[in-house]
Amino acid sequence: MRAFLLLPLLLAAGCAGPGLPRLGSGEFVASDVNGVPIVGGTRLTLVLGEDGQASGNGGCNSFTTTYRLQSQERIDFGPIASTRMACAPDRMEQETRYFAILDAAGSYSVYGSGAVSIIAPDGRAIRFRR
Repeated sequence: MRAFLLLPLLLAAGCAGPGLPRLGSGEFVASDVNGVPIVGGTRLTLVLGEDGQASGNGGCNSFTTTYRLQSQERIDFGPIASTRMACAPDRMEQETRYFAILDAAGSYSVYGSGAVSIIAPDGRAIRFRR
């Protein structure tokens, strides 16, 4: 009887915050944008807050947005607001791809090593590490 009563509590504990126990909050650093290595000297970041706010750096410009976890593997980002600094063309192109994938994102995957991929419906993805 006790096991029967504890099961719903254990299941509920595993679902505290939609997806956060699995994805987690904090800073993620991009290791590639759609399979293309990060341009040397740049650091692309994504910081997920527990309050649904996200921010980071696209390699040239800082940005802020909101995000919503809809299930254990579904994520949506709101409109991205960023600074408007100009950088070298290769950095600007990388940032454009980075922001486009975040804007279109629909899902994510977490791997055993702690790596995370944010994935657009058409398969484009950004791979992150902690």
